[in-house]
Amino acid sequence: MKKNLRIALVNSRFTEPVLLRHIPLLGSVLARVGLSVCLGLVLSSCGKGEERTAANLKLLSTDLHVSIAQHHLVLPFVALEDYQRGGQSFSLNRKEDAERAATAFRQLMRDSQNPEVPKPFDRLSVTIDTYGWDDGDMRRVQVCRMLTRQWTRAACDNPWAAIQQSLPGRIELVDLRRLKMESPEPRIPRCARNGSPRRAFPTGEGEAVMVCEEEISGGKPHEDFVAVVRIDGDLGAAWSVYEQHQRTETAQAMAARQGKAIAALVRYGLGSSENFSRLYGTLCQLRGPPLPHPVPDPRCGDAARP
Repeated sequence: MKKNLRIALVNSRFTEPVLLRHIPLLGSVLARVGLSVCLGLVLSSCGKGEERTAANLKLLSTDLHVSIAQHHLVLPFVALEDYQRGGQSFSLNRKEDAERAATAFRQLMRDSQNPEVPKPFDRLSVTIDTYGWDDGDMRRVQVCRMLTRQWTRAACDNPWAAIQQSLPGRIELVDLRRLKMESPEPRIPRCARNGSPRRAFPTGEGEAVMVCEEEISGGKPHEDFVAVVRIDGDLGAAWSVYEQHQRTETAQAMAARQGKAIAALVRYGLGSSENFSRLYGTLCQLRGPPLPHPVPDPRCGDAARP
């Protein structure tokens, strides 16, 4: 929670108090017990202190090869929040949950190492974050230099980077043929049960649509929505958008802007090879409305403040 509050002070995606409602719920068994359990079981033989820290950092920076809707994607483990952040176990048998999570964790690491045979998913949560920030362990910043993709290094310790200022904090990469927005699992985002009728998914590549009101506990009606973009073929993404009353960006405008940014990230940042210059140039043009005292991003050609 400290980390989320710290980001709230500097990151445009967390500048309104209402956005504390958007801290993700962790929906899978792995998400409920998280990295602390997985590492405790998987790395228990790795020793203590610096030796374990090195093992943790190596794990966090590991590239995983996955496939969604027949599209090969490369993601660092540190960006897969549901697999590596602590959460809750709702079972009465937490030990069994932990063992099941550790088994699934090991299977993930085993089955996603071969670029020739990526591990298939129907849906996968990806976070865009300052991956090197951890108030509980200042050594976490060392992971930044170990990440292989330039886009992850750009965002790793800089919340003002265009990577973070243009993209939502959490994205669900999905196979649109299998996406069900009313799933009973506590996933984010999902459609409100008593909201307005759901709109059809977009049909054109790069098209973003607000498909429904989002189900959020304590949220105000008609302010939070689920957006979906079709990226390529049946590969798409779902994420949360909202009315920004203080920053003059409507939810519809946010969906259109961030949909373009997500499509650019997938096309130029998550494929088998990265085109960082094209990705960053695109994201510089898709940053959200400026804050009163923005920090310039030199990669975007922003002039330094006097």
